[in-house]
Amino acid sequence: MGPLTNGSMVSGTTSGKSDDNDGFDSGGHFFFIWDGGDDVYQLDWPGGDLTVSLASLAGADNDLFVYSPGAYDSTGDYSILGSGNLDVVSLAGAPAGTYYINVDSTFFTEGGYELTVAPTPAAGSLFGLGLIGAARRRRR
Repeated sequence: MGPLTNGSMVSGTTSGKSDDNDGFDSGGHFFFIWDGGDDVYQLDWPGGDLTVSLASLAGADNDLFVYSPGAYDSTGDYSILGSGNLDVVSLAGAPAGTYYINVDSTFFTEGGYELTVAPTPAAGSLFGLGLIGAARRRRR
């Protein structure tokens, strides 16, 4: 599926999809843990800090796997222990290239999701946004 670009947000579901990947290993079934449906997206990343987030919707518990260029096995980055229904993978200084993002599930946790690709905001920019919000509140 895809290709995705910087700033992409897509909605999808793993329900009713084929089981083509086993989480850690693209195209293989080494662990036989992720036996539910999966979606794989291509991301052509220009380089720089990258954050990929996956929000599983009601009743679903999908897992997020990000494969760096040339890494299509267990050397990928993953977030299978996300907080609540949110999984996040952040890669500082991610090199330019083609990444693959695997949204995978186990058989009884398939369901809807929202996937977002964004540059990782710098700490200073988050602080600046907080100051803007505080200034707006004081004006009232």
